[in-house]
Formats: sequence, structure tokens, C-alpha cells
Amino acid sequence: MAVPVAMEKTNTEKEEHDNKPYILQLPDHITVHIFCKVPIKTLIQCQCVCKSWRHSLSDPHFTKDLFSRTPPSFLFHGLSGGPINPKSEGYLLVDLNKISSPNDFTLKLYKDPNVRNLRVGVLGSCNGLLCIYELNRRCFYISNPITSESLALPTLSLSPLTIAYCERERIDNPYYCGFGYSPISNSYKVVLYLSSSGKSHEYEVLVLTVGSRIWRSIGNVSVFPSSRFQPYGVYVNGFLHWVGQYGNSSTLICAFDVESECFQQLSLPPYDLDLQLPANCLDFLDTQFTLGVLNGSLSVTVRSCSRSNITVWLMKDYGIHESWTKELEISSDVLGSPSFSRVLKFTEDGQVLLLNGSHLQAYTPGTRSVVTIEVDGIPSLVDECVHIPSFVSLRGVITG
Repeated sequence: MAVPVAMEKTNTEKEEHDNKPYILQLPDHITVHIFCKVPIKTLIQCQCVCKSWRHSLSDPHFTKDLFSRTPPSFLFHGLSGGPINPKSEGYLLVDLNKISSPNDFTLKLYKDPNVRNLRVGVLGSCNGLLCIYELNRRCFYISNPITSESLALPTLSLSPLTIAYCERERIDNPYYCGFGYSPISNSYKVVLYLSSSGKSHEYEVLVLTVGSRIWRSIGNVSVFPSSRFQPYGVYVNGFLHWVGQYGNSSTLICAFDVESECFQQLSLPPYDLDLQLPANCLDFLDTQFTLGVLNGSLSVTVRSCSRSNITVWLMKDYGIHESWTKELEISSDVLGSPSFSRVLKFTEDGQVLLLNGSHLQAYTPGTRSVVTIEVDGIPSLVDECVHIPSFVSLRGVITG
């Protein structure tokens, strides 16, 4: 008696299923639930186990759920000092939750396949994606260092005045940049303040929606990022943020709504200097502001060189000036270095992780002590950012 073809196929599939390791026989929803509890370092290895796991890890619903559960890491990019060494190319991901386990808290990732040289800047991290700027060729890329995917963005032509300005001032990057996401339209955007006139205080704002081919001008702005502070916008709550200036006196936070492409102004925390009064201009010039994201809130780290202290403020209720809260104050003498960059994380055991120059440090407020964290392989010539790794696919980003 002949066996139906459909029955033969079913029996073959059953045999193949039974011959698989037990973990590969689990239903997809169980596998995804397990993945959400596995460290990112292990998940990257899981991509190579089989096609079904790779497919599960790239599923949009899974990547969104995993991203919401994944704590921030720290991403380094650059050279490991001295002459060019190909082995030092790429990214080093530092798990800020595992600094007590030196052999388990770093992960080497491959360099961006599109970038031809090492002179790049990381403009921002958003939802597991990086925006990269290659200085030599003035090219922009969107990259996912976890999946090794990369997308070259349309080239932006600079005007002769801007090129002349760059050459005169000996600068590689004439932009103030930002990279953000709008959950409403499900779109990623790159924002540039461009000194199109060749003057340092006249900026046109250009926007590129990732997946399109056109840089759009949304006009000139009266509030622009200050050259004294970080050039890259900090993304939080659907907005990109820079410390900027209005005219020659007022200093505030420029907030760009990624969805509406409109600007808002946020006040700086109630620092003890009245930054709006010209009488205090000497104190102000001695003060540094660094924006960041801590515990999900917009943060400002204020450093006064003359007063030898560092304070960290959080805007706990976004957009409400009264919600600025001083979370931390450190004496500069404790850090023992003039190259302090920023606070990275408040740990669950009460420590504060800092970036001090090119060194990671752990500060204990109770004892006012600082310990340098040795990380094997951290490059000495680096660009760095706080980054939450993700398996989001660039193909899905382009198609929206």
C-alpha cells in the first residue's frame, strides 16, 4: 500500500524535529522568553546557532521587548594607542553592570564595514543604532555594531564658505549633530546645525529622515549649540538636547522635537551661579556643562573649575524646571584629574561610575573614595558613548 506523499513529508519533519537538541524543539515564544534573560554577550553567540534563533533574535517585537530590559553599556571606538594596529579597530562594549567581573564585562565588536579609515566620530546612540561620521570623507552612516549592519547616508555637500571656514579654523567637523527617533512616525532622523555662511554664530538646521535621500532645510535658528560644550545632541523623551546660547548672554538647553521638527527651550538646573547676568560672565566661562541620560532622565553635570566641585542634576519630570534635583556632588580634588568627562551610571550598590579622561572610575559617596577600573583593550584614542545594544535590523528601519 502506497504511503501518501503528505504523510511521508509529515513523518520526515517529525523525525527531523525529534533529532534536534531539546532546546531547539521549544516553541518560539518560550525561546524568546529565555532569550530575554540571557546576557547580551551570550545572545550574540546565539545568533550563530541556527536560522530559527537568528530569526527570533531579529523579530521586531522581540527586539523591542529585549531593548526595554537591557541596561545601558558603554561603547568605545578607536585605536589602542601608538601606531595603527588593525587588531584594535572596531568597538569595545563595556557592561557597566559587571565591572566586578573583569573577564566578563567587555565585548569586542567588529568595525563598521562601510568606514574606510579610523577617523570617525560617534554622533549618537538611539535604540541600539549608532550614527557615525567619517571625518576624512565627511560621510555619515547608521550602524548596528551587534548585527554588523551598516547604511551609508546621502552625501551632504558643503558650501565654499563653509569649506573655507573649516580650513581657516582647522576643524574637521563643521557640524553640531544629533541622532534621534520618533515613536509616532516610527522614523529615525539625523539633525545638523550647519555653519553654511562660514560664520560661527549663524546656523542652518538640516534634517535627514533615515531611508530617504534628501537633506531638508528647516531654516536658520536663533538658539544654537555653544562651541564650549559637547557638539553631539543627547536623545531622551523624543527630543535631542544641546547646551546652547541665545544671543550673547543667555545660556540654556536647546531641545529639538524629533517628530514635529520644532525647537523648545529648557532652563538649566538652578545652579548657584546666575548665568543670565553679565556680571558673572567670568565665573560662567569657568563652568562646564555636560548633558547625559541617567536613570532614564535628562541629566546635567556641572563643573566649576574655580570652585573645585562637580554636581550632577536630574530633570525627573521632563520639561518641568522645578523637577531639577541635585543627585550628586563631588570635589574635584577627590578625582585627582582635570580631565573629568561625565557620570555614566548610579549602581544599585550605591557607587557612581565615572569617565575621567580615558579611564573608568568607581566613586563611593559615603567614603569619598575613587577606584580606577582597569579594562583590558580600552583604546587610548577613542570616541565613546552610552549605548544599549539591540538586534534591531537596519532593513526594518529603512522600510519604517
